[in-house]
Amino acid sequence: MVAERATGGGAAVSEGAGPGAGRSGRDGAAADARAQPVNLPAAIRRTGVLGPQPARAALGLGWTLLRHGPTLYGLAAWNARRIPNAVALVDEHGPLTYAELLARADAITAILSRQVKPGAAVGLLGGNSTEFVAALLACVRLGARTVLLNTSHSAAEIGRVEREQQLSLLICDGDWPERLPGQVDAGLTVLSLSELGPADAKSPPFLPRIGPLVLLTSGSTGTPRAVRSRVGLWAGLRVAGALVDALPLRAGAPTLLPLPLFHGHGLATLGMALALGAPLHLCRPTAEAMWRTLQQEGIEILVLVPTLLHRLLDGPDRRAAPALHTIVCGSAPLGAPLALSALDHFGDVLFNLYGSTETGLISLATPADLRAAPGSVGRALRGVTLELRGEVGRVIVNGHDTGDLASRDPAGRLTLQGRADELLNCGGENVLPASLEDRIATLDEVAECAVVGVPCAEFGTGIHAYIVLKFGHEVTSEQLQDQLRPLLPRMFRPQKITLLDALPRTPTGKLLRSRLPAEAHMKLGATDEPSSP
Repeated sequence: MVAERATGGGAAVSEGAGPGAGRSGRDGAAADARAQPVNLPAAIRRTGVLGPQPARAALGLGWTLLRHGPTLYGLAAWNARRIPNAVALVDEHGPLTYAELLARADAITAILSRQVKPGAAVGLLGGNSTEFVAALLACVRLGARTVLLNTSHSAAEIGRVEREQQLSLLICDGDWPERLPGQVDAGLTVLSLSELGPADAKSPPFLPRIGPLVLLTSGSTGTPRAVRSRVGLWAGLRVAGALVDALPLRAGAPTLLPLPLFHGHGLATLGMALALGAPLHLCRPTAEAMWRTLQQEGIEILVLVPTLLHRLLDGPDRRAAPALHTIVCGSAPLGAPLALSALDHFGDVLFNLYGSTETGLISLATPADLRAAPGSVGRALRGVTLELRGEVGRVIVNGHDTGDLASRDPAGRLTLQGRADELLNCGGENVLPASLEDRIATLDEVAECAVVGVPCAEFGTGIHAYIVLKFGHEVTSEQLQDQLRPLLPRMFRPQKITLLDALPRTPTGKLLRSRLPAEAHMKLGATDEPSSP
């Protein structure tokens, strides 16, 4: 349950007490707020990661992290000592064991140590691969400030980030080395991952350094910028422990990641897999690749975003995934129809995670939450202090304004309603795009949609809807308008509907409203007629 206490201005402050708390009402909620924090060692033991001799394994982990720091490299080194022949990563070129991964990372460390000093800024630009992960581990071990660059950005955008972050070295794959000249400073050293071949030199035996990882915004509203985390190490570990306690995680569970590693969601999954000693399968974000890997590799944990979940379930090629017991969805709003469709197909294995790089993990919706309130993001995790200002109000996490708007039901479950800066005023009535999109998505033919505000002579702001139809469905814009008449008040009814094959999104599923076709930004003159009553 989420405990609440009234504060001034209609705000409510909540502290998560963890999933499964069964009390209800004011007294029960208050008791839950005083519940003991998650026992992190016990939660870790339940995963089985410490094996039959947990004390010995814990000592080994402590020694390794003391030597290498609480980093991704430290986790990889621990696994290379205790389970050297276990598979760590699998990409399109095949598997890599933990011993092989660490050896590869150490070889790259030896190569880069000649030019990378602790604190130097190094950019990593590439797709998901075992080589990318090895280079990432090497940069962390060298104590570099590692900037993870978005492969969907243009060469010009990469150049702007390079100058802003003052990179001294850029490591990239594919054709990036040919695309970057003229966009980055002439003095910048650019290396291809393929140039970091086997090295005879051995990595320095002891490098007690911790290199920070720098994540960037998507750049959907301007130049990509570095995201500063507001979560301290111990606070982050406490909330991570609550997540481990809530999810059915198991040591060695094959995990599938079709998300990019340059994003916080993908990077956190890499950390989870290393912590569990689990094989992490990196695959392309296509329905065929995901279904094939789910079935052939006996995947137990799938981490994705709503766009990819929709991609899995849309179309005639739905398959079974009998080993799958956990789907963790996040990074973008999960609509109620999609949540129910996933639960119906896969069973009660879907979890909806809400968080951000700045604030860390915030809340988690369990399968039971999603059955009761489809599309919700559940209750605050233990260790998270959450304030909701207003009935539909701004989400404040540990004192930080997230910019998100949400509502909360009597059971304490949060449902995101959109961003505060997206609020539209149509005919004097405020409305969030997400609420209109949810109602439009209830139509049988609609797979997903996006709405934008456009100038309107009658209402001041009118609605332009962009709709993607479900596979195999055919319907006209006029027919959709007819179906929407009983669902929406006239001022909220779309003045124009445009059918698209897909909505523009980032690689992690964030909707890019500014990149919708130009019609979304047209000016509606006085002669334009609003939708009929």
